[in-house]
Amino acid sequence: MVVQLQEIINDVPLAITDAISRFSCKDKDVELFLKQKAFDFERRDKSRTYLVLDDSTGLLLGYFTLSLKALPFRSGVSKNTIKNIDGFSKDIEAVGIILIGQFGKDYKTAKDVSGESLFKLCIEAVYQAQKIVAGRFVMLECQDNEKVVSFYKRNGFDFLQSDERDNYLQMVRKL
Repeated sequence: MVVQLQEIINDVPLAITDAISRFSCKDKDVELFLKQKAFDFERRDKSRTYLVLDDSTGLLLGYFTLSLKALPFRSGVSKNTIKNIDGFSKDIEAVGIILIGQFGKDYKTAKDVSGESLFKLCIEAVYQAQKIVAGRFVMLECQDNEKVVSFYKRNGFDFLQSDERDNYLQMVRKL
């Protein structure tokens, strides 16, 4: 079951508060975002966070966060790629895009749940957002880690460029 944080933000059930406090992820930045920033980002309309709960136990299996972002193209991105992402022009400098800002799995409660099955729920939410606001591509930023990059490639993402501020890889997937 997927619960959007926005729907419960004013009256968060104690079980969900406890589950969030116990959430443990291999990526500590992803873990800290959920525990320290997700509620504030939700209230300020910076992003939307979705909690993935086990249907029978209510345990928090993972979560993901979506938002919109302006994606500036770096000088190494080909004109064909820019036109493909934009849909019209090869000469633009940036494009609006749906961003998967956070994606994480609780490695204690979700041992028997594949990352692919959790990511499928994330992509379904991306398509719902696309249906409402349009968009041709979805983007995510990740560390240059072979296992992480391989996971996203298996899920249809391709490397676009590196972010010049923090050197994360920016990967995109056509919707």
